[in-house]
Amino acid sequence: MQNGYCIGHAAYGSAVPKAKSTGIPKKSAKKLAEENNKPATTDLQAWYEHIMKTEKPVCWETGEKIDKKDKKGWHGSIAHILPKKTFKSVATHPLNYLILKMWGGTHARYDVSWLSASKMKVWPTAVKRFIQIYPHIADSEKKYLPDVLLKELEKIEQ
Repeated sequence: MQNGYCIGHAAYGSAVPKAKSTGIPKKSAKKLAEENNKPATTDLQAWYEHIMKTEKPVCWETGEKIDKKDKKGWHGSIAHILPKKTFKSVATHPLNYLILKMWGGTHARYDVSWLSASKMKVWPTAVKRFIQIYPHIADSEKKYLPDVLLKELEKIEQ
């Protein structure tokens, strides 16, 4: 080393200067404008917030309390009767939910299969609410309804 520089740079007498920043922003002006114009909450977020404010934090299947301070657990304890991914037309319908404890596993038990859901204590409530939701389901989505719920509709029509 000579004068604090390696042999390759010592010949120049100084360190290689750092490259200058190009000044390209991380986000474009268009992207920043889009983000600023987005609504504060989506319909789905507002739907969850409304339920979290109005419902008692108690699992409808087990009667166990749900900790409201645990936002993730309380939010995750709101189970859609009809999955929001498949039934977009009723994803935020005011009756399309059950309170099933996330950390206790009842939410997962409901979601694992329709057969599993139909064996739960909360099933009659799910059916009652489904019947009220049914007229609001888009015709294009009705083909995805499970047989277990369609049989419940048939019982009422008879």
